[in-house]
Amino acid sequence: MTNLLVWTANGFLIILFFLVDHLASLGLLVSCGFFVATTPLEQRSWAIGAGVLALAASMFAPAPVPFLMLLLSLAGWAVLYLEHYSRTARRWDIIRGLGLYGLAGIGFAIYRLTGLAEQMSADPMMTQGAGYLRAIIGIVMYVFPLGLLVFWAQAVFAHPPGLGKPEDVIAKVRTRGRQ
Repeated sequence: MTNLLVWTANGFLIILFFLVDHLASLGLLVSCGFFVATTPLEQRSWAIGAGVLALAASMFAPAPVPFLMLLLSLAGWAVLYLEHYSRTARRWDIIRGLGLYGLAGIGFAIYRLTGLAEQMSADPMMTQGAGYLRAIIGIVMYVFPLGLLVFWAQAVFAHPPGLGKPEDVIAKVRTRGRQ
């Protein structure tokens, strides 16, 4: 009976440690799940694909990928909340950004898991190239999400102010001001 209790407690602790270790991935799962659920039908398959790529990168890539992926996802929600001019275009930007950074994160995870860096460093002819490659990967894993955030901010805040929401302007033009 004692062994059963110890094994049960041990299993619970393993699950708890795994969840704490992947807290950013759990947040990303919730965020992407709601994002897919609220995405229009014509964009939903792309949103599912980008969400799967983002979650895979978040689960398998080392830091900073899981936290930056969660940051991008939450920033995407902020962009959709703030955008009143062209929500469909901004949603495509978010899907595209999450998908591309997810692909980069998966590539980073494969690079780390295959031990390619160590193999390249062992060869004197490849050592300098390995150093450059590590520098480029490190820069891309931090700069790409920051570039996406800047692009999204520019898309939300730097377009000319409209006369209102597009659907209100269209309704006003169609009815010639009469409601």
